[in-house]
Amino acid sequence: MPEATYQLDDAVWSRVLTQEMASQLPGQSLVFLAGDTAGQTHQIPLLVTAFEQPSRTVPGMAMFRLNFQGPAAPVLPSQTYRARHADWGDFAIMVSAIGADAQGVYYEAQFSHAL
Repeated sequence: MPEATYQLDDAVWSRVLTQEMASQLPGQSLVFLAGDTAGQTHQIPLLVTAFEQPSRTVPGMAMFRLNFQGPAAPVLPSQTYRARHADWGDFAIMVSAIGADAQGVYYEAQFSHAL
């Protein structure tokens, strides 16, 4: 695994988290790498709580959503992050916070890409 850096590069942008891979993720954690104003990289684990497919699909497109649960702090702003899977490596994943409670912060990531 390369050094932990939050910066996105061409290699990460070109990797595709497939629908088949995503369907295996519930119950696993991905580590989201985030940078601070000093340029330090922070590793925030998010537990994948659900994989969902829309009831309506578009022919030739893979469409799905992942839901995550993370710690109460820090809260990740909505943006694209380098996300690291222990076995599969790094992916660029855009997450948005969708709620919070005493257990932590909840996020979602929506995917659609050509098959």
